[in-house]
Amino acid sequence: MNNDKKMQLFLEHYGGELFTDYNSQDDASYEIYRETTSDGYEVFVAKHTDEKTLYVSEHIHYYTHDLEELCVEWLIEGEAVYLDEDLFEDLYMEDRLADEYDKLELDNDEDED
Repeated sequence: MNNDKKMQLFLEHYGGELFTDYNSQDDASYEIYRETTSDGYEVFVAKHTDEKTLYVSEHIHYYTHDLEELCVEWLIEGEAVYLDEDLFEDLYMEDRLADEYDKLELDNDEDED
């Protein structure tokens, strides 16, 4: 089974949705995207879409390593997540969600034994 199919099965299992198209951002309950500071540094925003105020200590990430975990956590909770298309590729999210599906299947196999 290819990674795209595994990713879709993972999302179906938890009832989560993952959007990478900017036009679908309004359909998500959480969003993860890039921003650039006034002096040219790239930072990453991860927040609930209803939050209008951006809090540096809560929503801004300088590194991407926590973003992958946040996205998976929100998807497991059955949330709809907008993930910037470039970040989707940079974080190898299809591979990560396929790995999460494999873990899910492994856990199911162990439960049946």
